Amino acid sequence: MKQSAKFFFALLAVAVLSLPVMAQVKVNPKVGVNFSGVDAQLQDITADARVGWNAGIDLRVGDGFIFFNPGAHYYSYTARLIKDVESPGDVKFEDETTIQNVKLPVNLGIRLTGDNGLLGLHVKGGVVPTMVTGVTEKQDFSFSKDDLNTFTLGANVGAGIDFLVFTLDANYEIGLNDFFKDAEGRNNMLTVSLGLKF
Repeated sequence: MKQSAKFFFALLAVAVLSLPVMAQVKVNPKVGVNFSGVDAQLQDITADARVGWNAGIDLRVGDGFIFFNPGAHYYSYTARLIKDVESPGDVKFEDETTIQNVKLPVNLGIRLTGDNGLLGLHVKGGVVPTMVTGVTEKQDFSFSKDDLNTFTLGANVGAGIDFLVFTLDANYEIGLNDFFKDAEGRNNMLTVSLGLKF
């Protein structure tokens, strides 16, 4: 975990030092939906994440073939909780909660068709540091923010289409470490977002 944090801060330092060298910056606010594939067994509770929503902003720094693409995004997604039945007399509990995260993707992008035409295509890839900010606790379940690793890291690949000032992006994030503290389960996530570019 400490090595992941050091790697992230090293990338961030390189990005900040590179900003004065790159002439053009475009802002890309966006909103979207995300589909999470994480699931884990936590003592007597099964946690299974599902669909959520996200909102945030990306920057496109540089006007050449390759551009720097950092961002900051808020993610909220639903997790289904199921309490296992241990004996015939037990009652099976099932409920849903929400998990909130802040993601700070650090990507490099490649423009496939330029950036100033009617239609633009690009691909990108990089790393996504994620910090859990909260969990909506439920009365019948002992599941809280303390059950999750506060800081995780993912590898991200994506592609996007620009049409005039509108953008459509699809990203797939592969979890590089466990999402839960005491159980195996990495958070692989697909995100589809609509935005504006100016």
